[in-house]
Amino acid sequence: MRKYRVGILGSGVISRTYAADIQAFYSRKLDLAACADIDAVRAEKLAEEFGIRKAYTTDELLADPEIDIVINLTPPGMHVELNSRIIRSGKHLFSEKPFAETVEEAEQVLKLAEEYGVRIGSAPDTFLGSGIQSLRYYLDAGLIGKPFFATANMVRAGHETWHPNPVHFYGKRSGPVYDMGPYYISALIVLLGPLESIASLSASPSPVRHIYRGANAGENFEAGIPTHYTCILKFKSGAVANLNISFDVGKSNLPMLEIYGDRGTLSYPDPNYGGGTPKIFRFEQCLSPIYQDTPEAHAREDRMYELPELFIRQKDYSRGIGVLDLAEAIENGTENRANGKLVLHVTEALQAIVSCADSEHFYKMRTTCERPEPLKPGSAADQV
Repeated sequence: MRKYRVGILGSGVISRTYAADIQAFYSRKLDLAACADIDAVRAEKLAEEFGIRKAYTTDELLADPEIDIVINLTPPGMHVELNSRIIRSGKHLFSEKPFAETVEEAEQVLKLAEEYGVRIGSAPDTFLGSGIQSLRYYLDAGLIGKPFFATANMVRAGHETWHPNPVHFYGKRSGPVYDMGPYYISALIVLLGPLESIASLSASPSPVRHIYRGANAGENFEAGIPTHYTCILKFKSGAVANLNISFDVGKSNLPMLEIYGDRGTLSYPDPNYGGGTPKIFRFEQCLSPIYQDTPEAHAREDRMYELPELFIRQKDYSRGIGVLDLAEAIENGTENRANGKLVLHVTEALQAIVSCADSEHFYKMRTTCERPEPLKPGSAADQV
């Protein structure tokens, strides 16, 4: 495979994770050749920090004939417009989430990519990390029997407690659903298959937010969207799940991801991360004390057992494997895993969660997708 030259558009906080991980783990196949930002100083700073050869404006990046793939890391409200511009420049696209706010917008961008003969990929790509891929392997191997229920919970304090510029996370194209929902929705689809229907309710306990970090610390701003959603998801497989997404919870003991089968439970720390140790509880553990009334049997009755990760964990919080997967697909003429059909299905799910909360009705999904092909256990860090 030849090296694909990559340019980053948007040199903010997350760009440093992409730049560091591409250079550390995927440099044999990806060449981080350029970065750009609306703020030239910010692009130059990123280029200097990571030894990136070219610091550009947006127009300069899109005009550079040497760039093969552009990673769009701009704020969510700019994704559709800039994704379209990237495609029109003839470059392959990997977009941060959300890819679009509506199915209609996503369809337009995907149609444009088809017209221009370029490939697209989109975050989240964390489902390609060692943790979720190991969980998928164990689930498909039948370790907990037939899965019928899952719970996923992204409930935490808002971005104003840690991000230097949190305001845009509370706009129409962001908020907890569009900012964090893609990680959990994508993971559930990868594990349980496509969705059939959705229902949701929302709450706004703290519409006025206070900034605690950065240059604007001490200021207040108004959230433009609800900041808590509780959802019910039904999958075509017959499984159901509940999903809670919130920027209003300081502390919770809810599991971030658990899947329940008729023979046991699989647990995972956080779908927002590429690495994480799966745990399992088998139904037989409930039965052991019936046959062996011993302290050991009773101890097993309440214990979750760790399962080995079957892939290399580069780091816990990682980005960039989806860009590698996109480059491999371009090279081999295959379909990348974070592909257009998955992107469209996830986009519809996000849109449905917001619309259901407004109208309080069940939503029937009209798009579908296949579960992305799993990675092969034992692969090298830069093999997908």
